[in-house]
Amino acid sequence: MPRTKRRCRARSRRAPDRTREALLQAAVAEFAREGYGGARVDRISRAASSNDRMLYYYFESKERLFHAVIERCYADLVRAEEALVLDLTRPRAALDALIAFNWGYYWDHPELLSILASENLFEGRHVRDAIPGDFSRAQFRFLDKVIRAGVEAGVFQRDVDLFLIFMTIMSLTYFYRSNLHTLSNYLAVDLASQDLRARWLAHVQHVVATLVAKPAAAAAAAERDVEPPAPTKRPRTRQGPA
Repeated sequence: MPRTKRRCRARSRRAPDRTREALLQAAVAEFAREGYGGARVDRISRAASSNDRMLYYYFESKERLFHAVIERCYADLVRAEEALVLDLTRPRAALDALIAFNWGYYWDHPELLSILASENLFEGRHVRDAIPGDFSRAQFRFLDKVIRAGVEAGVFQRDVDLFLIFMTIMSLTYFYRSNLHTLSNYLAVDLASQDLRARWLAHVQHVVATLVAKPAAAAAAAERDVEPPAPTKRPRTRQGPA
């Protein structure tokens, strides 16, 4: 086959992919800005330089499009987390970095917060239908890898409840960011200030590290690669008269 024809066929195959991607990106922006109820298919089509017919061809309905939007948002989050390079020889620093990633991701992707706020009005039914369990399992595996490294280094407890640690990280990072404006007005502070953001991140890292850490003496001994000191016994005191 001549090279020119091969190029034409390759371009013709890529064109539908580009159209679908443009529609999906426009939909993310529209649903984030307007919520599910306020989002309009015609605005999404225009923003993607496409038309409603193509939108329905690829996504069938507004609801199916919303499914695809939620799946894209979660997939982007998991992909970004899996791209992290953590130094597992320093488990505490790796855990801090993982927490900082979650904290920073919510600031860098406000569209995720808006879309999830809209989805909570539907009691999570689209997430239930659209999101494969692979996403949450991937995040748990990543956290588990960090915790296991700390256990093997002797600085984290062996009986850490991974679910509770995961929920603690998600709650403390997500809540602050998702309620930024209401809490700022309610508390009469600027929660978006760099100072408060840095203080909160340090606080969350300290809270989580405290939850998973071994008692100080045992952890220090593990770092020195020696056995932890045995507890000292109190000397017996004589009872009664001498």
